[in-house]
Amino acid sequence: MNTIDYLYSKNRTLDFSSCKYLGEIHEIIKTELELPEWYGANLDALWDSVTGLMYVPAKIKIIFKPETKAAQALNNEVEKIIALFVEAQKEYGQIEVAVEK
Repeated sequence: MNTIDYLYSKNRTLDFSSCKYLGEIHEIIKTELELPEWYGANLDALWDSVTGLMYVPAKIKIIFKPETKAAQALNNEVEKIIALFVEAQKEYGQIEVAVEK
């Protein structure tokens, strides 16, 4: 990343720790990444958004420290979302992803 990119990089935090259902996770994503209202709230729509609609360069921190049993039940879905961001980071290079668990 060059100096100009660094100066304009947006820092985003996606904290899913207190989410009770998948819709909450996608609402956080939509809000924090400033996605349009018509964001589809699924992995395909997320991929399209991360690789084409989202402001880049971006530094994204994903936090998932489940606070409830309902949040723990979302672990598999959160892992898929994390994997998607990591793949986008590898393919496009304009996204930096950090994960806290």
